[in-house]
Amino acid sequence: MRASTGDAGQPEDAMDRRKSLAALVTACAAVALAPAAPANAAPFIATSITLDRSGGFAGQQETFQVDRGTPGGPLALRMAGSRDFLRLRASYQPKDPCCDRFEYRLSVTYRSGYRKTVSTVQGTPDVPPILWKVITEVERVGTGS
Repeated sequence: MRASTGDAGQPEDAMDRRKSLAALVTACAAVALAPAAPANAAPFIATSITLDRSGGFAGQQETFQVDRGTPGGPLALRMAGSRDFLRLRASYQPKDPCCDRFEYRLSVTYRSGYRKTVSTVQGTPDVPPILWKVITEVERVGTGS
């Protein structure tokens, strides 16, 4: 008994095996080349924010607190858990620290226990907008002292 041949004169079962192998290689390559989810892909959920603001013309010192129980606080907490916020450097400082500006130190605590602190000075150029958004929201809704 002779095996039937396909278009290229090869036995059909050999062609089927090659097609199956090609499909398997293609599927494996797709899986291997797909971006893997990072180990820390779980979202960072901010549970509290402390903003220390000092300086200005009168040399003021104030602290603002936001946590999950703060009315209006969820927006600030969500922003502090965003990828943009988590990518911030620890400090954004001006070249010239002169002249009655406010200094800000923002400390965020996350559900995992991780803490992130970012410092800046009023009027510093090239500060990512997410930092000013979080600072503004914490000043707006935070409980102050």
